[in-house]
Amino acid sequence: MWIVGGGGGRGVVVGSTTSRWLLAKWKALNSSPRVLTRYFVYFSYTHPIIHRPSRHVIWKKPVLYCSTRPPWTPNLQEDYSKRSLDDHLGYQGEIFCNRSLNMQSIEAVGFDMDYTLAQYTPETFEVLAYEGALKRLVHIGYPKQILEWKYDPSYYLRGLIIDKGRGNILKMDRHKYVKLAYHGFKPLSKAQREKLYDQEPLTPTSLHDSNYVPLDTLFSLPDAYLFSQLIQLADEHPELLNRSYSSIFDDVRRAVDICHRDGYIKDKVAIEPSYYVEKDPYLFDTLKLLKKSGRKLFLLTNSLWEYSNVLMNYLWGNPSGKYTLDWMDYFDLVIVGAAKPTFLVDQNLPLYRVDPHSGQLKNAELFDFYSDYDHLAHGKLFQGGNWRYLHHLLRVSSGSSILYVGDHMYSDILRTKSQLGWRTMLVIPELEREVNIMQQESMQRQHMEELRRLRDDLDEWLDRLESELVQATEEEQQQETSISNRMETIQAELHQAQKEYQRTKEALDIALNTYDSKFHPIWGQLFKTGYQNSYFAHQVETYACLYTSRVSNIRLVSPEIHFRCMVDYMPHDRLEEAPFRRLMRRRLRLRRQMLEEKQSVKDD
Repeated sequence: MWIVGGGGGRGVVVGSTTSRWLLAKWKALNSSPRVLTRYFVYFSYTHPIIHRPSRHVIWKKPVLYCSTRPPWTPNLQEDYSKRSLDDHLGYQGEIFCNRSLNMQSIEAVGFDMDYTLAQYTPETFEVLAYEGALKRLVHIGYPKQILEWKYDPSYYLRGLIIDKGRGNILKMDRHKYVKLAYHGFKPLSKAQREKLYDQEPLTPTSLHDSNYVPLDTLFSLPDAYLFSQLIQLADEHPELLNRSYSSIFDDVRRAVDICHRDGYIKDKVAIEPSYYVEKDPYLFDTLKLLKKSGRKLFLLTNSLWEYSNVLMNYLWGNPSGKYTLDWMDYFDLVIVGAAKPTFLVDQNLPLYRVDPHSGQLKNAELFDFYSDYDHLAHGKLFQGGNWRYLHHLLRVSSGSSILYVGDHMYSDILRTKSQLGWRTMLVIPELEREVNIMQQESMQRQHMEELRRLRDDLDEWLDRLESELVQATEEEQQQETSISNRMETIQAELHQAQKEYQRTKEALDIALNTYDSKFHPIWGQLFKTGYQNSYFAHQVETYACLYTSRVSNIRLVSPEIHFRCMVDYMPHDRLEEAPFRRLMRRRLRLRRQMLEEKQSVKDD
């Protein structure tokens, strides 16, 4: 208990069960209250009141560390969303740096096209893949009822993992532990997740297993939604869909892939690109800035020439149906139909020259890698090939002198960096919304941090009490004397501490769930799972030298800029913020105070 001294010889006994207002009221009456001592005490009535200590207090032997609960209790009922917000800028087009990059060392800058130079509208573009896949699934024997289904483009987000063998969609943390899982649209409980996945935590090797499919591009989101719908149908109506989960996913993947390859999607986009693609007014200003800096620019896309030309003409500003080659003036080399990631690993893939007017292909001559540098003089448009041709055509000194900008984690970023040593920039359109919500919910994040600190303090309180309980038990056994009053007091404090800890933990869980739901009602933040980085965030940090929301953000800085990463921190680097450090500091302060009190008693 705390006995707080004040004027007139009076004192207030403040116990662990005392509400916070009593101490606040006493502080208002006494401008500088001070803690006189800490002892276990008993009261002759239910609630402590202001009184003279000599009347109703039974003094007991002081017990080290006990009865010193955390000094602050928050108002867990407060609605933090109604607090006034400080002015915030939101996302301003920042380019974030994981690995320092001096642009003066970059000789060539390359770009993917789909979801990089061209940002698609999910509400229209993804529906094309979804509806086309439904028709192809019915064609191979799936029930016709599925043609009535609708697509929700907001249900899934990038960075999830499909466990096609079990019919589950997973969200993992950076340690590859499953933190959230759905079977179809049905959430799996913690116990179910642990039974399925915690016995054998997923590793980088196991994630390369064919049963696990990462949603590492926005193109994959319709696959996941249709797969979940079919899993639900197979579970509820096996008579309509009697197939294994794995075969269902394979059928979905093939159906969507055919839609991209047979023109079902791209023919519709070519007719009305403005309905499916968001035009960035600063895109070609950005390319012009890089071009004027003396760097070589190249386009490396899996899309074929006819579609690429349609899309780039739209982004250039030509009206629908008018196609010119003006946009190609910004590039030194254009490679279409690249078949990434094979382009990055297979050195035997042949290269073809493309006639930009007719679209016809012809074999490119075999390169003499030591003397012949005249191939671009005959045209800069190619199809297929591999990275060795690209390096030769651009005449770059090494892979590290290339910066490649793309959206696909596996095909554009991971492979280019790990296989070829290219520098990488990942385009993450979702970043704008993520950062803006973080800024808007800054007070809620502060509230969660306060609750976490209180939880850590309560952890320390519980640890002290449990240690005292063990010590008291040992003393009773050694001295063969009863100290039941002390034991009862410690147990009462321990019970109170456990109640407060549970209450704070529940409040923290609610606060975190509320915060996460602002980003996505099901999957939460793109870059987090609880307090840990998500698996997607881990990949971004590991393989993307730079990341930003759109290509045109490059125009906001000089082409000669030196991107510098922030300092990496380990827990020991933030020693004073570490919960264990705060625990030890608190423990040492209490020990010092008790020693001072003992010395004061001896002096008296």
